[in-house]
Amino acid sequence: MIRFKNSHRDEAKSASFHLSQGSGDSVLTDNSSNVSDIVERRLEKVHRQQKSRSLDNRRTVEMPAATPTTSKPGGNLKPFLPAALVTNLTKNSLEILECTLTMRQSATHVTRLNTRLIESMAGGEMAFMNRMMAMGASPNATCRLNHVSVCHLAAMQNTDVLELLIKHGVDVYRADKEGRTPLHFAAWAGNVKQIALLLSFPEGLRKRIVETVPLSSQIAGEIKYHSTPVHALTNITCKPNVDAKLQVNWSDGMEHNCRNIKDMLPPFQNEQNKHGWCYGWTALHAACARAQHHCVELLIAAGADVNAQDQLYRTPLDVVGYAHYMGYKIEEKDFKATINLLLTSGKKIVKCRCSPSLNSIDTPLHTAVEIESEASVEQLLLSGASATGWNSEGETAMHICVKKRNKELLQLLADFKYSNEDPYLATIDVKNKGGFTVLCAAIKEGWTQGVCIALGAKASITMKANGESPIHIAAQMDNIDILRQIVTIAKLTNTLDFRNEKGETALFKAITHNQLDNLKLLLSSGSNIELKSAMKTNIFHIAAKHGNDNILEYLLEYNPHVTVRLVNKFDNLGPPLFYAVRYNHPVCAALLISKGAQVGIYVQCNECVGKDILEWTSLLHIAASKNYCEIADIIIQHDSNTVHCPDSAGRTPLHEACTNGNREMIVLLLRKGAVLSEVGKHSKSKLAPIDILINNLSKPTEFIEEILDSYISSQGRSLQESNCEVVVDYSVLIPRESDMKQMRVINALINTGNRYDQHRLLLHPLVQTFLFLKWQSLLPFFYSILILHACFVLSLNIYALSIFYYKDQKEDVPIFFRSNVWIHFIYLTICMIVIQEIIFVKMKSKRYLLCWETWLKIGYITLAVYLPRIVSWETNDSTGPRLVATLALLFSWFEMMFLLSRFPDWGYYFFMFGKVASKVLKILLSFVFLVFGFSVSFMIHFHAKPPFEGPWSAFVATLVMMTSEFNYNESFDKKLSELSEPVFMPRIIFITFLILVSIVLMNLIVGVAVNDVNNLEIIGSIKRLEKQVEFISSLEDIVCNKFLESILPKRLYSKFKNNIKLESVIVLRPRKAMCYNRNRFPTRLREATFERVQLQKKQSDEYQGSMVFQMKLDEMSSTIKGIADKQCNANDTSSTLNQIFNELHDLRSDMDKIKQYIEITKRRSLCSNKSTPLLAVPKQQ
Repeated sequence: MIRFKNSHRDEAKSASFHLSQGSGDSVLTDNSSNVSDIVERRLEKVHRQQKSRSLDNRRTVEMPAATPTTSKPGGNLKPFLPAALVTNLTKNSLEILECTLTMRQSATHVTRLNTRLIESMAGGEMAFMNRMMAMGASPNATCRLNHVSVCHLAAMQNTDVLELLIKHGVDVYRADKEGRTPLHFAAWAGNVKQIALLLSFPEGLRKRIVETVPLSSQIAGEIKYHSTPVHALTNITCKPNVDAKLQVNWSDGMEHNCRNIKDMLPPFQNEQNKHGWCYGWTALHAACARAQHHCVELLIAAGADVNAQDQLYRTPLDVVGYAHYMGYKIEEKDFKATINLLLTSGKKIVKCRCSPSLNSIDTPLHTAVEIESEASVEQLLLSGASATGWNSEGETAMHICVKKRNKELLQLLADFKYSNEDPYLATIDVKNKGGFTVLCAAIKEGWTQGVCIALGAKASITMKANGESPIHIAAQMDNIDILRQIVTIAKLTNTLDFRNEKGETALFKAITHNQLDNLKLLLSSGSNIELKSAMKTNIFHIAAKHGNDNILEYLLEYNPHVTVRLVNKFDNLGPPLFYAVRYNHPVCAALLISKGAQVGIYVQCNECVGKDILEWTSLLHIAASKNYCEIADIIIQHDSNTVHCPDSAGRTPLHEACTNGNREMIVLLLRKGAVLSEVGKHSKSKLAPIDILINNLSKPTEFIEEILDSYISSQGRSLQESNCEVVVDYSVLIPRESDMKQMRVINALINTGNRYDQHRLLLHPLVQTFLFLKWQSLLPFFYSILILHACFVLSLNIYALSIFYYKDQKEDVPIFFRSNVWIHFIYLTICMIVIQEIIFVKMKSKRYLLCWETWLKIGYITLAVYLPRIVSWETNDSTGPRLVATLALLFSWFEMMFLLSRFPDWGYYFFMFGKVASKVLKILLSFVFLVFGFSVSFMIHFHAKPPFEGPWSAFVATLVMMTSEFNYNESFDKKLSELSEPVFMPRIIFITFLILVSIVLMNLIVGVAVNDVNNLEIIGSIKRLEKQVEFISSLEDIVCNKFLESILPKRLYSKFKNNIKLESVIVLRPRKAMCYNRNRFPTRLREATFERVQLQKKQSDEYQGSMVFQMKLDEMSSTIKGIADKQCNANDTSSTLNQIFNELHDLRSDMDKIKQYIEITKRRSLCSNKSTPLLAVPKQQ
């Protein structure tokens, strides 16, 4: 009985209150169904709250006498409805409510009992299970997840639980969702007792069946007698039963853990499980799969069909021992006994099935080999089992023997005389799913005995497996004994050089897999060394491709005459050296080159990098594109000219290295003489390597700066050492010694632009010293140009003085200053300057014409030519000649200033001046309207009187006032007093001008123009160097001109060449004041060079210190490990401890030495020369 709380009664009363509101009993009668639904929902809520109570804690209570009672089969449950609700309900509605509540309480009670019953199966407590069923648990209690009942579980246990369930009326035909009955599970578990019980044999017979193994003929006769007709449960097959509905009183409760039941069941074959139960299995299939021979004998005697087939058309004989693949252990004697039972019952082995895909199953023969049952294998073979069938893995029985290395079984299978043997194909040559014969499988397994058995069974050595014959497979394996057996047969059959699908012999396979011993055996046995594959590949191609240097060395020395003929032979791609380069095998490349391989050859770009744009390329191009530095070094050492050899697109190896961003290769090629400015012959893309480098590498400026730093070195010595020598190597700037034009690299650097601030590289000591030396070599030519312009300016100035100065002074012109003499000097110098400019224009073409300095020259030359003509005209107005003379003189002095800016020590001042001037002009143009506004205001207030008599005069006067030249007393006080007007407003305007223009604007101009003097100095220096590079390049082009070479004497021209050509290496000795090269540089350049060397030395010391520290740490680690190992093996503890303490003391002393070394290094770096840097280049924001 169930007791409810007062709250539940209140809810029921509230339901009755709502139901009692209406028009009377007639309403209740008509709407009885609605009333029942409302009350039912209320009671469902009450029932859910009561469901959480434990079954053992329920207590019965007496209900009021006024409440009607109802008896139901589920138990003595009485309704709990209050009297107020009962009086308002009709009789039909009341009965419906009471029945629904009673059924739900009964169902919950039964499911919980069923759960207890299922859970008790693990312990097998008969008394508890009997009590549960007595309390109302169903003997057919079933797990709702997979519909496995307690009968299924009892059938798998060797207890009396199943007999108890049968007494309580269990359904023995009950199937789970996969269609398996309790008989299936009993047969799978090998429970003969449960099988006899399920088949309803008498109790005495059941005992004798259990006790007698094997069954006697008398017992078998009794079984057949009681199985006539055959029990319906005997031959029931597994069928999918997913849609079967479970009865309510059979189901378990929600609290039951169904997963535990699922894990107890054998797996079913599906997409996840490759091996498992299959639809169509009978109980005999299940017993045979586990090799339960006692159960098999019982089932056969009981009338089980030995020819029953499952979904894969497998009979019980086909699945004998199948549980082996599901992880169950199968005993050999049980397996053999099961096979005998099925064969003696008249069952025959199926040799061919209806579908070829169904032939790949695990047959009893495969299983017999797996469990290594020789007797079973022989018995199956005698019964007609096929040794050529595949199992589920695509392996035959003989292939399984090879995997297990069972020579007895393999010998048995190979020597057996099969009735259906193919006369043209030996059974031993059968292939598995992978295409390998038994011989190939034994070779790949490295099993010599298996190979001998297969060869003894006349296995073919020419039958290909995936394109490879056994001799090819043996040649690539590291087992010379197997190869020796194959070679012996191959020599007898003349198949030693048998080719595979690629046209390769066994010799190729031995080379490919680096089997030197196999190679020697094949060669000694007579294998042809000169054969080629289908791709025209010879043995040297293969050895170089796979990097087998030991084999390649042996082959190169094996037959020198063959080596000479084959070492440069091309296949479809290239010679053997091409493969060594392409696959980065430097040792092979060196061996081939030492035997005469050509390094300067070109190969087709069919499969090379850049095949879309290239037709052919060199080996060094391939190495440069893939950053194979070691191979590139080997090629360049053998032939240094390959550095400059172009490919079909005109690109050098340095182009390839820069295109692919290979920094190590770039450094190597530059060291070997590659040119950063070389465009290449017949180049389609007119780009120099330095252009590609700047655009393709990350942080290109820093990378180039590191390269330039590496060309200034002190050979690891400190500057304080007396024998220290600083080597300045200009080979990166002038890589070719035969080339007179040494400015190409720096010009190419300038032409790349300044996107990555690469123009600051001009401030590098290596570049500056180079430019300084180059300037010194070309200084005579510059002096000649400077003297020419000085003569022109001097003659022009004297001519102007003779014409205007003495005329204005009304004095006689001295003889020396007479114009008719100096006019000839003017025209002579003009002619020479014009010739010089024509040469410059021809050398620089359009670039020279775009320079505004060129137009300045054209202007003052034109004015100088025109000046004598206009002076000779007799006119009263001399304004025109004076204007021409003024402009010509001014422009000519400007040109002199520009020429002087070429000097290294003075030039950057002029460019600083230009930078400041440009900033001032920008600011003035920005505020010109403010200045113009004040000038107009002053003009109006002063009635256009001087100095503000007009707009232009007022504007000029205002600009002058900006320089603090106010002349306040004369310009303002006197003028304002003469005008007799109020002075308040003009003074306000003047004060405003004073504050805004004279103070604010002028300070702004000064502050902006010279806000960063250091930056201005750097920019000025860079601009000066750019101009210097341009000028030096122009002079170099003029001197190296072929026309000049043709007109000058050879001795004079050779002298010119020697003067302008710089040596590539200069050695400086910091500690020797009389060093010639040391005194060639100014102090600032020399100190900047030494500063770079000192920085490199410091970095090198720090790196070496870190390496020493790492070595000590490694030594400490190995020592500690050695101590630990010795401590484990030592018998004497005291001696071990003493040894440890001694070694720790040594380690402590080593650490002290390391600390001392680091302190000395730091002190040395602090006490080094404190030279002033050339220029501190700030980073751009």
